[in-house]
Amino acid sequence: MSVLRAVLFDMDGVLLKSEEAWAHVVAAAGVHFRGSPVTREEFAPTFGQGTQADIEVFRLGCSPEELDRFYTEHFPRYAQHVWVNPDARPLLETLGRRGLRRAVVTNTASTLAPALLGAGHLAELFECIACANLVPRSKPAPDLVLYALEKLGAAPGEAVMIGDSRYDRGAAAAAGVRFVGLGLDGDARIEQLGALLAHLPPWDSNPQ
Repeated sequence: MSVLRAVLFDMDGVLLKSEEAWAHVVAAAGVHFRGSPVTREEFAPTFGQGTQADIEVFRLGCSPEELDRFYTEHFPRYAQHVWVNPDARPLLETLGRRGLRRAVVTNTASTLAPALLGAGHLAELFECIACANLVPRSKPAPDLVLYALEKLGAAPGEAVMIGDSRYDRGAAAAAGVRFVGLGLDGDARIEQLGALLAHLPPWDSNPQ
């Protein structure tokens, strides 16, 4: 691997957890777009799949744009259910001090992701927030990872991605980026976000 220049983070499940809030929002979307709530049994195995997949899997009668607008409008009422990882800010600050570029790579739309990160006081710690509506295909396709690398000026061999789902692992693999799983097998595995530093390859302490 080349010298490390960039670290990419999945958002939900890594930097914060909003699954409980999303369960409420998606249930409400089911009522609105198909006439019945999306149940917990339907929702649980699909969390993090992206807007287009939500429409297909839950059989919602709307476009991705309409569903994103619904999510943006209704999510704030459930924001109290969002948990911010206490390891996130110290880790991100350390990476920044060491000259590493940081990006979020999330299937959440750009209308919501910055607000979620802002609520956790994390948004200002990223050079790039790559969201699903900015590329043709969401994770597990490589589009978001490649988009973030382009914005950060890093090659796949100069980056590491950390995530907690098969969507993250698949996207990293498709883009040729080393993957560290949080509670998930990958090229390396950690159980706590704060342990990531010990699994990073060498970086350039004086980046050009």
